[in-house]
Amino acid sequence: MFQWLSGSVRRRVLVTFISLVLVLAVIIIGLTGFLSSSLVDNLVEENSFALVNSRAQMVDLWKQERMQELKQLANSPILETGDWGQIESFLQRQIQEAPDYYLIFFVATPDGEYSTTLQRSAGNVGDRSYFAQAMAGKTVISEPVFSRSTGEKIVVVATPIWNELKTEITGVLGLSMGLEGIYGGVSELSLGYPGGELFMVDSDGYFLVHPDPELIMTKRIQDYYPPWDIYRDQTSGTFTYTVNGTEYRTFFSSFPNEDWYVIAQIPTAYFKEPIRRLLTYLLLVGVVCVFLVFRMGLWFSKSVTDPIMELKEIFKRGSEGDLTVRATVGRTDELGETGASFNRMMDTIGTMTYYDPLTGLPNRQYFMDYLSKSLEKNPVVILALVSIRGLSELKTLLGPETTDEVLIKVAEILTRMGEKDLVVARIAEGEFGVIIPSTARGVLRVVDQLDGLLSQPLHMTEQKLQIRLFSGITISEPDESVNSEVFYQQARAALYEAERSLSEQLKLYNPTTHHLIMDRLRFQTEIRAAFELEQFTVFYQPIIDLKSRTIVGKEALIRWRHPVRGLLAPGEFLDAVEQGGFIEQIGEYMLETVCTQHREWLSQGMDLGWVAVNISANHFRSPHFPALVRSVLTNHYSDSLLRLEITEEAMLSPTPQVLHNFHELRTMGVPLAIDDFGTAYSSLEYLVRYPVETIKIDRTFIHFLDQDERSQALVRAIVGMGHNLSMTVVAEGVERKEQMQLLCEMGCNEAQGYYFARPIPWEEYPREASKLMERLGRNGFCEAKNA
Repeated sequence: MFQWLSGSVRRRVLVTFISLVLVLAVIIIGLTGFLSSSLVDNLVEENSFALVNSRAQMVDLWKQERMQELKQLANSPILETGDWGQIESFLQRQIQEAPDYYLIFFVATPDGEYSTTLQRSAGNVGDRSYFAQAMAGKTVISEPVFSRSTGEKIVVVATPIWNELKTEITGVLGLSMGLEGIYGGVSELSLGYPGGELFMVDSDGYFLVHPDPELIMTKRIQDYYPPWDIYRDQTSGTFTYTVNGTEYRTFFSSFPNEDWYVIAQIPTAYFKEPIRRLLTYLLLVGVVCVFLVFRMGLWFSKSVTDPIMELKEIFKRGSEGDLTVRATVGRTDELGETGASFNRMMDTIGTMTYYDPLTGLPNRQYFMDYLSKSLEKNPVVILALVSIRGLSELKTLLGPETTDEVLIKVAEILTRMGEKDLVVARIAEGEFGVIIPSTARGVLRVVDQLDGLLSQPLHMTEQKLQIRLFSGITISEPDESVNSEVFYQQARAALYEAERSLSEQLKLYNPTTHHLIMDRLRFQTEIRAAFELEQFTVFYQPIIDLKSRTIVGKEALIRWRHPVRGLLAPGEFLDAVEQGGFIEQIGEYMLETVCTQHREWLSQGMDLGWVAVNISANHFRSPHFPALVRSVLTNHYSDSLLRLEITEEAMLSPTPQVLHNFHELRTMGVPLAIDDFGTAYSSLEYLVRYPVETIKIDRTFIHFLDQDERSQALVRAIVGMGHNLSMTVVAEGVERKEQMQLLCEMGCNEAQGYYFARPIPWEEYPREASKLMERLGRNGFCEAKNA
């Protein structure tokens, strides 16, 4: 249904039209069924109550007739004689002419002895309740009993026999009627409903009359409907119950002046069948109506949507790139106006699709199409990509209006190059493309012209700006077929090299450089995967206190377990990390991993001293760096163990953000060290301005310490300067005993290097550090190297 609604307009109109009709039809059928059901249910219920009440009255009348009939027999002269011989033959004739449910007549003497039409001296009925009532002068019908003469389930009609003067009761005349025969013999107990039944129960709920003889006097209605007792005080009512899987609606009514009930049991299907038939007829009518509506809907939707479908096909062709398609405007209504608007729009799109609105130059799509055609037609094609150096900074500082003026100026200059068949296009925000079909002889002239254009800055007089351009160029070979995309990527590689170069503004495509760039990009992809695959790990190199000859701390060093190249040191991949924008991720990984490992060691009772983590200059300048350090310290409680090492490069630009970061770290109590001290060109002013506690002398100064007096003098000066500024001085790259001895003489505080220990995997560090401590305490520094 939802797929239909998301389809064509014609389909939606048709579905909407049919849906409305279906909803109306369902509402009408539902209301009709509901009202009819209520009406039929009420009508059947009223009729059923009337029927059961009439049956109760008729059965009561039948009882009165039986009692009256018996009273007339009791008043006959033959019974008044008391001669059993005459009475017996008289009653036998009466029983033969009576209905089948008349079982016997009997006559009882005042003491209860009785004789029947089947047997003389049959027994005594003096204990029966009806006998006492009859002897008291009443004509009654008894409760259900078992016959003492026949053993059948019966009710007894009893009436007194008077003497001739009607002054004395001389006996009792009784009639035994079989309960099993009454149901079939009494027409008043028949019910006119299909599957319906009529039966009677006494005050205790026992069945008196029932179609199933086995239930009479043995079962109660409570066995099938336990809540019956709550209705015993009602004269009439209705309830529903289930017997043998069939649901019945039951109506009951009590006998006048007696605790017997007539119950009519009607299957509920009898109530529902008229509704089912009505709903079936309504559904058939609804199906016919839906079919007719569907046919009408098809015609209606077609007449409404055909013009829309025509416009839809035109729009589709336009969206697929056919800029020549136009609508036929032959109508004056809204659809005609839509077609005319579409034509005007396509005229505008034709211009916007292939031209840059700011400079008026062709755009990238036009440029690439033209490049492909030029490579097919011309033996030599020169492709130059020209970009503006520092365009993003220019836009940030001077705004978009000035940037637009610069772009227009560059477009004018490139267009005035004057080469035949020259095509200049703006293919990105600050990037222009130049296609120059040429010959082998004309290549040098074109390259020289471009170089002259790029060698001089462009002057923006009003803004007093000098704009520098740089360019990457590639040249097709006369006998070599090249794809336009590949050719364009060659120029991009050359442009990338020109952007990185500060001395050359024009770079010619070099296949070797191109391959190096591609290798670097692939390497950066591997770095991204290395984070996901957890290929980075941490090594530690101990830092030794030269005075106490103990391990006071360690430097954390990252390593990459490359699946192909093996274990890589930082120098083999950090450049690619910087260029790929992963340096902050590396810093976060090192801080989190190092602090986690130290927390684990502390939980095992191992205090292995402080740890120094190297932070790149770019990461240190980040406004988020202090928050990262605070989060790590909070999670791992490592404020007394963590130290940070930064290079001098981070302090060359004392921006407000750098000063803020220094202040935040000082507030957190994290010691800072200057790594690779002496390798950057900078002022020593930062040693005073910034809260730095440690300087680490770069290994390049330590390497020739025991071989060159000038190196010794320089290192001695650095150590003295550090001590004068109350800083700890650490020597990096100590590899020989003579270097260590000279550092001790100079008063250097700490040292690290291969002379003491190589970087150790973090899993092995506690064990190796313990061994190193034993060697340092046992043999001193002289023997540490040979251990």
